[in-house]
Amino acid sequence: MAKAAATKTGATKTRARAKPRTKAKAEPMVEELYFRTESAYLCLLLNRRTKFIRVVDFRVGAIPAKRLYIQSVAKREGVKKVITLVEKDEVSSWTRVGFVREGTVPGFYKRSDGHLCGCVIGDKTASVTVSDAGVKLSERTLNAAKKAAKDVSDKIRGSSFHELNEKDALKERDRIWKKGSPLGSFESFGRDATRLYYDASYKRSKTHTLSAEYQDCFGHSLIEILEAPRSKNEIVAIVEALRRIGEALREFDIVSMFSFAPSDDEQLATAFIAAGYRRTGLLASALEVDGERKDAILFTQKMLMPGEENA
Repeated sequence: MAKAAATKTGATKTRARAKPRTKAKAEPMVEELYFRTESAYLCLLLNRRTKFIRVVDFRVGAIPAKRLYIQSVAKREGVKKVITLVEKDEVSSWTRVGFVREGTVPGFYKRSDGHLCGCVIGDKTASVTVSDAGVKLSERTLNAAKKAAKDVSDKIRGSSFHELNEKDALKERDRIWKKGSPLGSFESFGRDATRLYYDASYKRSKTHTLSAEYQDCFGHSLIEILEAPRSKNEIVAIVEALRRIGEALREFDIVSMFSFAPSDDEQLATAFIAAGYRRTGLLASALEVDGERKDAILFTQKMLMPGEENA
C-alpha cells in the first residue's frame, strides 16, 4: 500500500480558556484547547460529537489546577468522559486528582506501555468506577465472545476489503450518525496523526467502514469501526478487515493497535477476539450508544518488534 493514501488529520487549534463565550459561529467538532501556566502545560483534544476529551500532558505533575481546568471545560461543553494516556510513573499523580486507572495499551509508546487513566464528569466529585454489575456484564460479554470466536476460521475466503478515500469514508460516517446507530466518529484522537479508511464485507453481507489513525513516531494506532456487526457474516467481514489493517500498519512500523467497544456488545467483542485482540481495560461511561452512556472494553493487540521473536 502506498503511503500517499494516508490522510493527515488534525483538530482545530485554539489557545482557549475555560470561561463562557459567545457562539458567533458553528464551533469545530474537534478542537485542541491549551492550558499553560509556569508549572503546567497541557492540551485537551475536545470531541463535541462524542462528548469525550483526551488530555495530552506536556509537563509531568497533574496539579489541581489542571483538574480544575479540565473539569470546567468538560462541564461547559457537556463532556461526560475524560481520559489521558501516560507512562507508568505518571499514573499516581493523575489518580491523586480524581482520575482512575482503567487500562493499559501495550506498546503505546513503542517500547513502553501507555496507562489509561479516566474520569467521569458528573455532579459527584468522587471518582466514578465501573460498578460490580458493569464488571459482571463485561465478563459475560467476553466469555460469550471467546466461545463464538472459535467458529471464525483462521483463513477467510470470500471477503471483500478495500481502501477508501477520506471523502467517501466521512460521507458514510455522516450518513450513519444521522441515522442514529454509530460507534466510530473518525475524528482526531491524537495530535497530527495520519488516518486510513477501509470498507469490508463477506458473502454479500452489509458493508462495514473502518478507520485506523496512527502516529508512527510512537508506533500506535487507534482502530475505529463505524457500526457494530449484527450477523455472523458481518462479524467475519470485520475480523478479516482487522487482520488486513494490522498487516497494512506494519508497513508504517506500527506495533500497537487499540480500540474501544461497548461492554455489552457480544458481536463486536467476538470480532476483536477472533482477530487476535485481547481485553486490557474497562472504562466507565466511555461511549454513547443510541443516546445511552455505556462502559467500554479496551481491546488491544501488540505486534512483535524486531528482536522480540526470540526474547
